Amino acid sequence: MKLPVLFGVAALVLAVAGEATACVCKSAPIEERLDRADAAVVGRVVAEETRDLRGIPQRLLTIEVDQRVKGEVERKLVVRSPSGTSCDIDGTASNTPIGLLLMRAPDDAWLGSACSVVGAGELVAAGGEPRGGAIKVVTGIVILGLVLLWALVRLRRGSRPHLPGAPEP
Repeated sequence: MKLPVLFGVAALVLAVAGEATACVCKSAPIEERLDRADAAVVGRVVAEETRDLRGIPQRLLTIEVDQRVKGEVERKLVVRSPSGTSCDIDGTASNTPIGLLLMRAPDDAWLGSACSVVGAGELVAAGGEPRGGAIKVVTGIVILGLVLLWALVRLRRGSRPHLPGAPEP
């Protein structure tokens, strides 16, 4: 009878230990997480390297920024992430855009973890600036001007279009 109890306790200990090592991310709306972040970018990982920082393994990810969503960041930046833990930034295949919510370390390095990764489209939708607003306004004014000019020319000529089935004047 004692052997099954021992196996049950061992299985429970292993299950709890497995959950304890999992990276725990706070569940919050993207807008709230974006407000707390020092910077937010959509970019692609172009290089990655592992180094020790004061005896702690760190991954250094070089990110080529496609779009800045929040904060002043360079076109290429290095993000420091834990290495060998469940909080590693995964899914960093080249040329795959990822959204990153970044924090600034006291030594001015950018910090990220698995909790920092968000969908690129979701990040842009939550905090991206509308693009092309001035072009759309100018295009609309030009089209309006052309329509008004055409109407004025037709009004001065006094001619009306001949439409099939229209009553005769």
